[in-house]
Amino acid sequence: MNASLIRRARLALALPAAALVMGAAAWHITPTVVLNKQADVIKATLPEARSFFVRDVKIGKEALAAIHRAADFTPDEDEFKFYYGKTSDGGAAGVVFFPQVNTQHGPFEVGVTVDPSGTVTKVVATKATVETKPWVEKAIKARLLDHFDGMHPGDDVGAALNGVSKAQLGAMPYYVAQELTKAVGRGLALYQALYK
Repeated sequence: MNASLIRRARLALALPAAALVMGAAAWHITPTVVLNKQADVIKATLPEARSFFVRDVKIGKEALAAIHRAADFTPDEDEFKFYYGKTSDGGAAGVVFFPQVNTQHGPFEVGVTVDPSGTVTKVVATKATVETKPWVEKAIKARLLDHFDGMHPGDDVGAALNGVSKAQLGAMPYYVAQELTKAVGRGLALYQALYK
């Protein structure tokens, strides 16, 4: 083999590797961190429940269009899980679901609990990354997640950001606050389109 052919072969092998490295630089995801286990969130936010169930709902075309209209996103999966509890007399205790937003910094997941009337009673951060965990904690400390209490599907979840500011949190924690808000909005859109 001549030297020119060897150089071209090495270049052909090196280009895809370089593209992979450059792509990884844009998406610098660090390992995922579980902030709160889903099972713990379900039990803690549905204290009246004595039995728990899961409903796995397939996302059909009509629901997909409704979700896209409500939250301007298309789910990655074709089904979504809802966890619901029943009281000792068989009544509804509420529903918990775990929407996620994937970003260049990794995933952000929240647990959203709604009561039988569809009112948000609690939002809990459940998943982040090693890098983003301090930012999530700062947004939580600023009580961002409390601002979702009392909201319903169709409400402007962006209003929760009115209680925090970029100046108060800093640039990256505010970015995380926006992503957590987006996750809640997506979750409520999924609940409205799929659960009832």
